[in-house]
Amino acid sequence: MADTLAVLAGRIATLERLVRDLSRTSRLANSSIENGAIAVYDDFGTIRGSIGLQQDGTLAVAAVNGPPPPVPGAPTITSVLGGVAVVWDGSFSDGAQAPADFAYVEVHFSTAPDFPNDGSLFSAFYSTQGGTMTVPAGSPVWVRLVCVSTSGVVSDPSPVAGPAGPAPVVAQAVLDGIINELALADDAVTQAKIAAGAVGKTEIADDSITTPKLVAGSINGDRMAVGTMNANVLVAASITAAQVKALSLTGDRMAVNTLTADKFVAGTITAASGVISSIDASKITVGKLSASQIDATNLVISAANVNGTVASASTATTAGSATTVTGSIGAGVTVPPTQIGTGQIPQTTTINGGSILTGTLDAAGIKAGTINVDRLSVGLAGQVGQKFYDFGDSASKWSKTGVGSMTTFAVTDAMSGGSVMRCVGSIASGYRPDVKIPFDPGVTYRVSARVRQTVANSTPGTNQKFYAGVAGLAADGVTWVNLTGANSASSHFYVAANAQDLTADAGFVTYTGYIKGASAAPVGGVKPNANAPGQLHANVRYITPIVFVNYTGGSGTAEIDMFAIEVVEMGALTASNVVAGAIDGQVITGATVQTAKTGPRLALEGNRFFATDSTGKVLAEIVPNDGNGRSAYFTYDTRLGVNYYGALTAGDVRFGISGQTSLQEEAGVLYSFLGGGLYELLLKSGSTLGNSPAEINLYSETGPIAGDAEIVLNADKITALGRLTAGNMAFGSVTITPSAANTPTSATVSGLHVAGTTFRAFVTANTTVPGTGGVTGVGASSVSATGLTVWLNRAGTTATTVYWMMVGI
Repeated sequence: MADTLAVLAGRIATLERLVRDLSRTSRLANSSIENGAIAVYDDFGTIRGSIGLQQDGTLAVAAVNGPPPPVPGAPTITSVLGGVAVVWDGSFSDGAQAPADFAYVEVHFSTAPDFPNDGSLFSAFYSTQGGTMTVPAGSPVWVRLVCVSTSGVVSDPSPVAGPAGPAPVVAQAVLDGIINELALADDAVTQAKIAAGAVGKTEIADDSITTPKLVAGSINGDRMAVGTMNANVLVAASITAAQVKALSLTGDRMAVNTLTADKFVAGTITAASGVISSIDASKITVGKLSASQIDATNLVISAANVNGTVASASTATTAGSATTVTGSIGAGVTVPPTQIGTGQIPQTTTINGGSILTGTLDAAGIKAGTINVDRLSVGLAGQVGQKFYDFGDSASKWSKTGVGSMTTFAVTDAMSGGSVMRCVGSIASGYRPDVKIPFDPGVTYRVSARVRQTVANSTPGTNQKFYAGVAGLAADGVTWVNLTGANSASSHFYVAANAQDLTADAGFVTYTGYIKGASAAPVGGVKPNANAPGQLHANVRYITPIVFVNYTGGSGTAEIDMFAIEVVEMGALTASNVVAGAIDGQVITGATVQTAKTGPRLALEGNRFFATDSTGKVLAEIVPNDGNGRSAYFTYDTRLGVNYYGALTAGDVRFGISGQTSLQEEAGVLYSFLGGGLYELLLKSGSTLGNSPAEINLYSETGPIAGDAEIVLNADKITALGRLTAGNMAFGSVTITPSAANTPTSATVSGLHVAGTTFRAFVTANTTVPGTGGVTGVGASSVSATGLTVWLNRAGTTATTVYWMMVGI
């Protein structure tokens, strides 16, 4: 026996040693992955990568669902031959380090600073050390960077650099003046050698073209760029009729006020030249065209119109006797009132303010629809322009960061106008560069935005946050001033909406906030109460609207129907200036409060609380004093012209209709007396008409006897004569035939509407043989406000009625 125990003890010791050695050995030391991969999950159960055989048959370590990488630092760009050189120093915004799952940094370029359609992708930096590359370009471009992780997640774009264009092959200084008079042989330039519109004034050196250099009939208007025929490129008296092709030299080829008489040989301008019909006053400098240059037979002056320029008071004191004035009217020239008729100054006319006599330009002299509010320079706090309003039709004027898009989209169900600004994907720091509203800290501003989410994010309920408010700008109108005073496009003043989660298909939601005053340390967050507005940073001098949509990194779609910034005059409080729920626990004095302006209504006015009918007739009234020494009284108008009133004290309340059945109170008992000892309604609280401390008797004789209905609430009992029902109680029965002996069988009760949040059910069988040989058990399950399931177990298969009761708590 001792030997057997010793052997057993030895085996146990060996097993313990083996287990200990096994626990110290790596679990995968002698393991392998057979035709598969090992998945790696984070603390939230989200897969972050896999090691092994991938779906495409390759063997790799694959990363997925990584976090957004940091934003790359701004690139620098310089002009080089054929394009621009882009340099990235490998840095990231806010001093962030390169992520462990770094893949590359994309280089995007665009010919517009706001990168419509996210610009064009050129190439990428594949090292966190950065580098330099050349982006081919034929015109100035802007450049920004986007970081991409090994999971395929992209960052927000970097700040934009640019613009910069390609460096010229030959310096402009070398090109200027390269062709002059000496470089041309006589009669060398003919019409056939000049492309239409190819010769502009910048291509011709001053005083370089003379008559010997021009072939007769070679000056043709279609060979000159519009407005490029300038006197400073012509030698005096160098153009004669022989050089001008008939009907070819038109006024639009000549720069304004540059063709002077000394450039024409006398008699050059004739009817055959075609010049007469195309040269108006705007092409001729005052005093430069003399009679010797004009063939009198070809000059026709119409008294009906002055078409052109009346330049100054030194040449004319009025615009003439014409009934219609077009063209340009210079300073100091008086336009008489008789010449400004309804609609007679067209939109193309340029009028200097000094040309109009005070009081002569009225509404009849301005063409309808030609002056818009956006043409008036008035501050937001002035009489005009009290409201900046964007109703979704100006998406092209918004700038943003983030990969999403902002476009104007026509919809039929917009609440404001007929379009919305559709935001697809993540929009960060969306603002209006063209809107710089001077900020007055002494004025209250209301900021409102109406938005709806139409398409949920790819993971519904996530990354659908909405921000709306104002961004601050410094005195230069360019530098950002955010909540902390920093020059950043984020962390601004989101007084209307701050991280509001939007729900797809929930319809339009309006968010409103208020701003007033400035502080060195303002507090952020929504400010929906006009009496507690938010403050801006003390360095803010301008404000501009700002939104964040589908933040952050969302892929859904939201539509902004309206964005408004308004000056709120707090001296006059109107319904539009009060946010729902803003008046909470406040005292309002000296106002009339009523449920409706007209028709039947309840009203509180002065010391009266009264009700009226549709004609305004007072039906009932409560006032604190009736003028006869009683502290309060109630009046009731029966519409029969009879008023009953009494002090609201025990023993002195009477109500009734023309002496008929009256509702009376006596020693704490309120009753309606029919006569003959009968009460139609009896509410007891004393002992004059009975001994019950509380009683409701809808119809009975005097005394506690049975009537049609009676509820008695005594100190020790509750008596209900008649059927008692309650919304939180339900009763009924079902008949169940067991499917087999000793087999639980159920029946479902549905269609109930039981009040409550928690429900209890009670069941019992209608049987004379409970227990062995009969009904062995009953029960209930799936108990809810709308129904329950009743169970029966019986030794046989006899159909049995089961009564049930359910109570809501």
